[in-house]
Amino acid sequence: MASRESLRRRLLLAGGTVGFGLGAVVDTVLFHLVLQTHHLLSGYYDPYSLDGYRTNVFFDGLFLIATLGVTLVGLALLWRLVNGTSRRLSTTYLLGSIVVGAGVFNVYDGIVDHYVLDLHNVVHGTEAWNPHWVVVSVLMLGLGLALLWSTDRAVAPADPEVDASGLE
Repeated sequence: MASRESLRRRLLLAGGTVGFGLGAVVDTVLFHLVLQTHHLLSGYYDPYSLDGYRTNVFFDGLFLIATLGVTLVGLALLWRLVNGTSRRLSTTYLLGSIVVGAGVFNVYDGIVDHYVLDLHNVVHGTEAWNPHWVVVSVLMLGLGLALLWSTDRAVAPADPEVDASGLE
């Protein structure tokens, strides 16, 4: 049987992978396809020309397929973990790991895609919203870490049936 620390790490990996993928899926569907405030490569292909728009939507679609793949890998990891243990896993810890994963994606997107690679801005044609995106992303990451930390703090260490590992 796996140790509690091993189960905790596996739950963090599975939930974090799901969160990373879902964060990217939500970003792509909401901001790229529905609101169309930016596209994956709008820093390179003009989103206001027909050819540029079509190219951007094509790469948005490829990115969406890839991020759905990441989400499915995370779900497979979670499925394997849940079916491989008889221990009850903490829902709060899982939620925290998903939010951490989404926060990691958004911080990566905000720093690497917006600043380092200059793939796109949060809103076409202006960098004004990029700092706000990074701040919200860091707050999201902090919220996820707080949920993980609260799981450690909420569990009474004196209880032999429950420990502070994120498992119940």
